[in-house]
Amino acid sequence: MKMLCLLCTVLLFFVNCNTKNSEVKKIEIEPETAQSLCFRNEYTFPDSTENIDVLELNLTILKDAVSGNYNWLPALKNQRNGFLNGTINENTVKATYHFMQEGVEQTTAITIVLRDDKAIITGDNPTSGLDTEVEKITCN
Repeated sequence: MKMLCLLCTVLLFFVNCNTKNSEVKKIEIEPETAQSLCFRNEYTFPDSTENIDVLELNLTILKDAVSGNYNWLPALKNQRNGFLNGTINENTVKATYHFMQEGVEQTTAITIVLRDDKAIITGDNPTSGLDTEVEKITCN
């Protein structure tokens, strides 16, 4: 019996000595945060406070991917509504812009240069009417 107790004690000692304290390390992974940028110009009519033409650009940037919308919303004419997808390198966005104007769906390449106070937009065709500058605003 003494031998059995001694054997159990020795066995428990070895098991305890060989058991490592395994520490669970918590690795915190920060979620990727998208950056939102908003731009808007409003053009009021000199003889009417109700009629306002609006040009708006809203971008969401996640890493080097960019998505958003670019809309020309005149008060009294056909509107141009569209969305874009592309990439950003430094402050320049290269994107494909899909839009509808006058009932016709179109796709074109655009470049957007981001500045502190504005976005400078150029289309792949100077006659497209896409080239403009839009003032930066606070996103809602």
